[in-house]
Amino acid sequence: MSLASELVSSVIQLLVFAFIPFVVYVASRKTVKGFLRDLGFHPAERRSWQLMWIALAAVCVIHPVHYLIPGIPEVMNSEASLNGKVRAAGFSVEMVLVVIVVSWIKTALAEEILFRGFLAKRLIRRWGFVAGNTVQAAVFGVIHGALLMLLSEIPIPLPALAAVVLFPAAAGYVLGWIKEKQGNGSILPGFVAHGLGNNVTLLMVMFGWA
Repeated sequence: MSLASELVSSVIQLLVFAFIPFVVYVASRKTVKGFLRDLGFHPAERRSWQLMWIALAAVCVIHPVHYLIPGIPEVMNSEASLNGKVRAAGFSVEMVLVVIVVSWIKTALAEEILFRGFLAKRLIRRWGFVAGNTVQAAVFGVIHGALLMLLSEIPIPLPALAAVVLFPAAAGYVLGWIKEKQGNGSILPGFVAHGLGNNVTLLMVMFGWA
């Protein structure tokens, strides 16, 4: 993993994830005005920032615990996985920068734009909060599981696969709830929680704490 390649990959993923809502917005509104606000790039209520820290603390507790599930350590740390690559590379200034780029741009920003800023908002508008937020969270979790199945070089035990789907799904639901019910529609608290959560978990892997 090199910083240059991960930076390019992260920017490409961000552009692709943002392009989908951009096309839909322009096609429906016939203008680009207000696009960023529609995605949730605006100030959030103070309460949502407080809840963001609680959610982040929960992730920091749950992440090491979920490594106790049979199959999780082997699957999550396989050579082809992001965790495995970070663990194999070990600590260096470049790897810390790689973790920051992947955590904040490739995953947190890109995924919050697509899933909470775009998908959740439209599903909630169509089906109501509970159904819409549940569907976006389920899609978020299933995609994580599907990617793991695609990239894994070893068989994935059912408990491990279930955890890989349910953990991101639960996090996605909470982030959607914070955005829609506590944050005045802003994705900023969710983005910060997502980025910091990824940062913490990958650094734990880098130093062999997970």
